[in-house]
Amino acid sequence: MRSILNIESRPWTDKLSALASVIDIVGGVWVDKSVLHATHTKVLNSFERDLADLREPAGFIFSTRTESESLTEQNVELLRRWQLMGDGPTLAALAALAFEHFQIEKRDELMKAILIAGVLGEIPNDLSYHNNMHYRKVLLQTIRMIAVHNGIYAGTSRAFTGEQIALLLIAACVHDLGHDGKGNTVRGVFEQGRLERRSFDLAAVYLKAVGFKDSKTLEDLRIVILCTEVTPLGDPGNTMSQMKAAYRYHFLGYKTKTHTLGLDIDLAPLQKDPQLTMMSLILHEADIATSAGLTYPVTKYETTIYMQEIKKEDACPQHVVDFLNQICQRQMLSDAAQRLYAANMARIYVLAEDEIKKGDVPFQQPGQSDFLTSHGPLPKSIN
Repeated sequence: MRSILNIESRPWTDKLSALASVIDIVGGVWVDKSVLHATHTKVLNSFERDLADLREPAGFIFSTRTESESLTEQNVELLRRWQLMGDGPTLAALAALAFEHFQIEKRDELMKAILIAGVLGEIPNDLSYHNNMHYRKVLLQTIRMIAVHNGIYAGTSRAFTGEQIALLLIAACVHDLGHDGKGNTVRGVFEQGRLERRSFDLAAVYLKAVGFKDSKTLEDLRIVILCTEVTPLGDPGNTMSQMKAAYRYHFLGYKTKTHTLGLDIDLAPLQKDPQLTMMSLILHEADIATSAGLTYPVTKYETTIYMQEIKKEDACPQHVVDFLNQICQRQMLSDAAQRLYAANMARIYVLAEDEIKKGDVPFQQPGQSDFLTSHGPLPKSIN
């Protein structure tokens, strides 16, 4: 536990402080510069306190164990605490903790890229679902999956390198940057990857300004973020489905000498890059893991706040089943996600089906949800 309990914070706070000049030069790309400066100041002022607060849950966050029943319980309890506080550790602190734990080489541009991504992800977004807390949840699940993935594949070519881990941490912080709550269909017109491209474009300006500007690395980041797109639902040609086809091609025996995937031009690099495909799947599954792979009370809460955001009918068990069928496709594909979330997902599905049989009664509003109002030990998961 050396790396996570004895972080020397000064190198991080020095680089974090230096970002003020970057903000001055670049300015506000989609928000006023004053908002960006205020966000930066908030992150800087809480950075060391956040690192201290993360020491207790660090053990489970970085655990490589894959079948301990306590892992899901600890995850849910941490999320509940953050939600009740209305806040949690900043993305910058959580990402820096991961950077240290995975012993990534402390190159200036990587550290600054992690920090600026963390600052950008803290710019206030008050949507019901795609808000700053969502970014924090996705970063948390991304880190958990990286730890398990590298535990499984330690010593092999499939283990993520330091640079690949850094890119995933950055992607988790900014994957929904500037989300406007409208989805990719606006006024009845669908635009593939509208929000995902916007998120990358907004972040790229600042990443380049801190020296994170290698064209291949930025292209990889763009693709990883694009692969969080899941619409049109059920379409085998949507970005998620194409990425999963590439995963099956590289890792599940679908590859033949004559087999080509016919990917969209934006995703074509996945055909030749197994690790980029794996990274894209990891971020996608981290994006859905809190909603699909912890406990049924958490899933009900997440479904409710999502339905509030899109301003449709009250959330109910049928929405959970639809989500697990249409977006999750009833399974986790990566080895890490299977070990962390698959059994929980199976249980959640059956619990939702059971409630549909009882009348498909709408869920309670978020403030009264079982997830937030539960006291005492959490129900044991089947992890």
